[in-house]
Amino acid sequence: MKRTLILASAIVFLCVMASSNLWGQGKFSGPTEEWLKKAELGAYEAGGFDEKQLYEKAKAEKEVSVYSYSSRVHQFGKSFEEKFPGIKVNGFDMDSTEIVTKVLAEQRAGNFAADVIFLKDPATVYNELLQKGLVFTYVPSDIKPVLPERFQKPFLVHHVSFDTLIYNTEANKTPPVQSLWELTKPEWKSRVIFSDPVKMPEFIEVLATIVQHGDEMAKEYQRVFGKPIQLSKGVKNAGYEWILRMLKNDAVIAGSTNDVSNAVGQPGQAKPPVGITAFSRLRDKEKNPKLVFDVSYDTKPVMGFATEVIIAIVNRAKHPNAAKLMTRWMMGDEKGGQGYKPYFVLGNTPVRTDQPAPKGSKTLGQMNIWMADAAFVWDHGQEIRDFWLANLK
Repeated sequence: MKRTLILASAIVFLCVMASSNLWGQGKFSGPTEEWLKKAELGAYEAGGFDEKQLYEKAKAEKEVSVYSYSSRVHQFGKSFEEKFPGIKVNGFDMDSTEIVTKVLAEQRAGNFAADVIFLKDPATVYNELLQKGLVFTYVPSDIKPVLPERFQKPFLVHHVSFDTLIYNTEANKTPPVQSLWELTKPEWKSRVIFSDPVKMPEFIEVLATIVQHGDEMAKEYQRVFGKPIQLSKGVKNAGYEWILRMLKNDAVIAGSTNDVSNAVGQPGQAKPPVGITAFSRLRDKEKNPKLVFDVSYDTKPVMGFATEVIIAIVNRAKHPNAAKLMTRWMMGDEKGGQGYKPYFVLGNTPVRTDQPAPKGSKTLGQMNIWMADAAFVWDHGQEIRDFWLANLK
């Protein structure tokens, strides 16, 4: 927790310092404006997408640096180099908070090292980077027709990831929980595992989404218990009430998403727990066939919570054409190939409408989910985090 707080403080400080150099009375600084013109980004973006022409420009830049929340940067980086010889990919694997902190520090120092950032937590990126001219959105024109508008603005969305409820399939032939509210019942005391939102900010997004849908949570409570919900003193809505009651029911807080799947999926348990974790943990069963768990697809009021993984080009990037070419490569083709191939797997959901769902999964339209709202997360995330910490036992 201390590390998270330190990084958060650093972001606030660096944001103030960095933005002072980039903005003046609502306009970009002179160097940024000139860079945008030369890079043909922002208001200066040229129409059409010509891969051959862009490759020639990118080849002259010789390299591209990608700050990625995912270690799979090395996979799509290698395939990029094979497709576009003469351009070296410098891939850096770090978590989303570190990426934001590093970009802020480098912008302040005038060290424009990053070209592309690839990360979660769009709320922070929007408010701390995009709004202050530290990153820019680039959507290759040839894929705009197959991208819903919400996945083009304010950011280009690469894919959507989910967090969802899982259960032990050896002990239960069918999901033992039909509603999120059942997790607050006595029979699930100390048997619900939740990934730590202090260590993993994406779970603040999960909690914020539940709070934002407080009215739906209230309706679901009445459906389950047959009476209107009575909120505890000082609790604002049914979403907050669910968080409070889950914690009071001695929920077990896990340090990582795979801690949840390992605990739920261990065989030989008479009364195994259930857990809320990343949908992508289903891939753990490929590595360890002994694990026995699955997703509870019919949980009410929703089966899961979706967060967006985004791509942006960094202010005054030294290799803007290579950055644009890399962005296009990462978005893949209609079969989930090219640079998207490492992500066309169970647990990630494409946002391109012409791409099918990965094997064993469903499309966005086929799943009952709530999408995280970046603005709501930004406005209420700290309050929700404080509420969580205040009610931990």
